[in-house]
Amino acid sequence: MFKKGAIIINHQYGDASKNIQYKINRFKEEFLKYDYEVDILVNDGSLAIIKDGNIILNIPHYDFIIYLDKDKYMARILEKAGILLINNASFIELCDDKMLTHIRLANLGFKMPKTIPGPLVFRLKDCSDQEVVDNVLKELKFPLLIKGVYGSLGLNMCYVDNKDDFLTFYRQMKNQPVLFQEYITSSYGRSIRCLVCNHRFVGAFERFNPHDYRSNFHDGASSKPINLNDKYIAFVQKIIEEMNIDYAGVDLLFGENDEPILCEINSNSFFQEFEKVTKINVAKLFVEMVLEKLKTNNK
Repeated sequence: MFKKGAIIINHQYGDASKNIQYKINRFKEEFLKYDYEVDILVNDGSLAIIKDGNIILNIPHYDFIIYLDKDKYMARILEKAGILLINNASFIELCDDKMLTHIRLANLGFKMPKTIPGPLVFRLKDCSDQEVVDNVLKELKFPLLIKGVYGSLGLNMCYVDNKDDFLTFYRQMKNQPVLFQEYITSSYGRSIRCLVCNHRFVGAFERFNPHDYRSNFHDGASSKPINLNDKYIAFVQKIIEEMNIDYAGVDLLFGENDEPILCEINSNSFFQEFEKVTKINVAKLFVEMVLEKLKTNNK
């Protein structure tokens, strides 16, 4: 008799549909080796409700749920209902909000780009755009980045190298939480994706794009294997310990003196390219981590 787990996905795949489908297929393939069937659930407003002050789930009982969405509210509802959720809701929220990630790791010795949180805008017509831009430019030099605090695949961000463009793009983005960030020119079009599973550094590959400031595959980047030196691995391991990471992709930039600089952490990191480049069976490692957690929970 098969045991049951589930994977929850967002109701809109968008540009990530192929990567998500690959991830789902690989998880199902590896779980099947341990007699686990995995259902796919869509977070479309039908999974749960708070009624009469209580959480009511509209899903069957599962031994675990792999949460491939970034909806922090549903994640917290499921956890409060007693479900083993991977990743956990707090970690998903911490990684999905880039500003929260930088705040969490500040004052701990990690090198990160100089970052300024954008002011909260309540009414668009009352915001002094020019004043905000002028204040940011007292700290940051061109080129710089404007990023929505939420977003992935290199989307929801702008590279600006002059004041007019800065003002234009800020006006377009100010109705959402944003941050302003130093651009690391020594890492133009290059980054390192490190994969973490079960609190361990698994491996890494380099992403590079000579034609764009971003190194995301969504923007046409290529990849190649990379053997990180002890300095980089120690940097990642310290992040793992501070963030208590079950599973994530940790993205690093190259500093001027080849020192590691933290870019961001992705709690739902895709691994199709990682498995292809490194030949490491990420899905197997992930499944083994889930089963280990189940064994610990059932003691």
